[in-house]
Amino acid sequence: MKGRLGKISKSLFNHRLSHSLAKNNPEILLGHYLAGLIEGDGSLIVPKTIRNQKGKLLYPVVKITFVEKDAPLANKIKEVLNGGTLVYSKNSKYLDLLFQDLNSIQKIAVLLNGKMRTPKIEALHRLIDWLNARSSENLKMSKLGLDHSSLGNNPWLTGFIEADGNFYCGFGLNSEGIVEVVKSYMRISQKQIYKITSDISKENNSNFQIMEKIRVFLDVKNVNEIKRIKDNYVELSYEVRTTKKTSCDNLIDYLSTYPLFSSKHQDFLDWREFHRVRLSRGYKTTEGRSKLISLKNGMNTKRTQFNWDSLNSFYCIM
Repeated sequence: MKGRLGKISKSLFNHRLSHSLAKNNPEILLGHYLAGLIEGDGSLIVPKTIRNQKGKLLYPVVKITFVEKDAPLANKIKEVLNGGTLVYSKNSKYLDLLFQDLNSIQKIAVLLNGKMRTPKIEALHRLIDWLNARSSENLKMSKLGLDHSSLGNNPWLTGFIEADGNFYCGFGLNSEGIVEVVKSYMRISQKQIYKITSDISKENNSNFQIMEKIRVFLDVKNVNEIKRIKDNYVELSYEVRTTKKTSCDNLIDYLSTYPLFSSKHQDFLDWREFHRVRLSRGYKTTEGRSKLISLKNGMNTKRTQFNWDSLNSFYCIM
């Protein structure tokens, strides 16, 4: 491992930083953030054979999927890791950030090691095995286990929300045009089973454990089981919603410490303001009602203006 990866190795490879140092180390924070992002909307693709049927050497691929409007974040990650390629889909509003060069893949494996919290860790371990089989003895990487530290200690949950979270604002009007039944929450979902066909044990193949930890951290009452009927299959997932005040407040405190960087950062800021108006009951006035309407109509898929200043404080590799 040479160049920038060598600099990472000194602080990350053996995972020996003290907790106090690691908490403020941008490389450590980047690793936690990427772990959450990849465990939510990414793939670690490791070849099962050395060559394909035509004799061509096969290499791993790390893929992170984004909606098209979040291309600035994808480009920022590409810049920080000094590698990767953006691939736009012709038939959807998504893009993939692909890492296929060996240096980038080694770098990502080092950053993720010891930071993952879901069954997808088995893919990281297969990737590490692949890298170790091609590394000299003194550069072989130990496969660290799941991170069981508090979710409040790092931006793993931020990355996970970037991938699978959504901010919701809604309200109704009575016959006199007065706002009532105001709702604001963040919901995050994840499929129930990591791999449908797998030799992984049932407990280690379920995403319930991480969703339960998110529920406890945010002080949400239940992990809900969701069933969606698709064209060719039934989708089973777990969902956590911050419907009560304390849960929303916990989320606001966390994301104020470990901010989002995608377009969801602006959705969060609008959602936070909507939540404030909701609690103050300021929506009872004409001005308050107009404020709620403006906030709701500018969020999520309705957003047309974007500000990417938050990327100026994105985690970096020193």
